[in-house]
Amino acid sequence: MIFYMLLSIIIYFVCLPVFLFSSFCLIIISFLNFPFFFMADKFFCRLIMFSFFVCPRIVGSFPTKGTFIIMMNHSSFLDVFLFPLVPKGPYSGVTAIENFKYPVFSYLIRRLKAIPIDRKNTQLAIQSIEKAEKVLNDGIHIGILPEGSRTTTGKMRPLKKGGFHMAINTKTSIIPVGISGAFNFKPKNRWWFKPGSITINIGDPIHPEEYTRLGINGLSGRVEEKLKYLSGEHHEDR
Repeated sequence: MIFYMLLSIIIYFVCLPVFLFSSFCLIIISFLNFPFFFMADKFFCRLIMFSFFVCPRIVGSFPTKGTFIIMMNHSSFLDVFLFPLVPKGPYSGVTAIENFKYPVFSYLIRRLKAIPIDRKNTQLAIQSIEKAEKVLNDGIHIGILPEGSRTTTGKMRPLKKGGFHMAINTKTSIIPVGISGAFNFKPKNRWWFKPGSITINIGDPIHPEEYTRLGINGLSGRVEEKLKYLSGEHHEDR
């Protein structure tokens, strides 16, 4: 443990300037050539991950055609750097309103026109989902972490229903993405890092129209089951 604590102090000193450099580069690119931003962000997110001594592996492939809602399990702060490696083409997302308070990062997600959601206010949360539906209709992928907040146990939290209403209302398929290894790297309640392998598992699209008879609970249940499988949670239970 002492080794990882000392290593973590070094990582903190390394990753902060890398993050700031990458963020400023992406902000500049977003003004000069916004479409190119969605290619450049993959490079800079990998650079940031490298500063954490992590090289994520991607298993599966994202569809080349269509617009999707991307749902990913939320196990670490690293998820914000892992997500951009998944979609092909332009994307935005629904993110906690608290993320708009962080310097630099907040400006970056504003450039992406990310949609803030206040889960403590049901009416405002519904309005956020409605805004996201309009973005989907413009052909832009929407990313959402349906648990709402990071797990503190390594097990997935119950999924919020907003993203599933969005899928049904817009008839948009859901791409489940399971992240394994990020929780072990740094859980929410631990300050030090434990570098290791992280895998991004991209699942097949789940079509909401196939769950019309079962309703929103049937759709959310299927996505939850798939996310647990892709993140390795079922394997850990055996």
